[in-house]
Amino acid sequence: MRQPLTRNWTLVLLLTLVAVVSRAVPVSHLQVRVVTGPTELTPGSYVELRIYEAGKAVRRYPLTHGEAWARDSTRVIPLALNDALDPRNVLRFSLFYRAASPLSPPWQVVAADVDLSAGREPAQLLLGTTLSGEIARQGELATLERDASTISCMSDSDCDDSKTCNGQERCAPHAPGADARGCVSGRPVVCPVNQVCTEGRGCVGTGSLTPTPAH
Repeated sequence: MRQPLTRNWTLVLLLTLVAVVSRAVPVSHLQVRVVTGPTELTPGSYVELRIYEAGKAVRRYPLTHGEAWARDSTRVIPLALNDALDPRNVLRFSLFYRAASPLSPPWQVVAADVDLSAGREPAQLLLGTTLSGEIARQGELATLERDASTISCMSDSDCDDSKTCNGQERCAPHAPGADARGCVSGRPVVCPVNQVCTEGRGCVGTGSLTPTPAH
C-alpha cells in the first residue's frame, strides 16, 4: 500500500529538482513587463533596463525608442541577449528613466518585472521581484542588492572575465586565494622576449603595435 505513495514523493522531488536547475540555467531571452501609472510617458523620454552582475559590467537594455507610453497601460517587451545571462550572478536590476523635458512630472511605475521564461508558463521572475514606485525626472527604480558574498560560482565559466592575457580563471571556492564568489585568478600569459600579450591576438612583437606612418 505504501509503494505508490513512495513513487509519488519521488516524482515530486524529481520535478522540484528539475525546476530548480532550470531556473539556474543561463538564458538568452527575457521578457520585461512594465505597468504604468496615472502619468503618461511623454515622447522622447528614455527608459532602460539595467542588470547588475557580480564582477561584470552593467547590462543596459533600452526599452523605449522615442515613443510615448499611455498612462494606466501595460508594456510587454521581449529582449534577445547577445551574451547569455546567468540569474545566479545577478545582484540587482533596475529601471532607469530620463524625462524628455525638465518640466515633466515624476513617472509612476505600478509594476515592473523581468521574466526569465520569456513569457512561457510558469513565469520565472528575475530575483523573484516586482518593482514599483515613482521616479523623478531622472533616476533609477531598483531592487535591493543581494550580498555578493552569498553568490558562489558553479563552474569555471562563471568566473571567466572574457580576457585571455590575464590567464584562465577557475571556480575553486576552497582553494587558497579564492575570492568571495569562489573564483581563482588565472596565471597571466608570459610572452617571449620583445613580445607582449594583446587581447584577440596573443603574443605579438612590440614593433607590430606601432602604427605605420602615413605616406
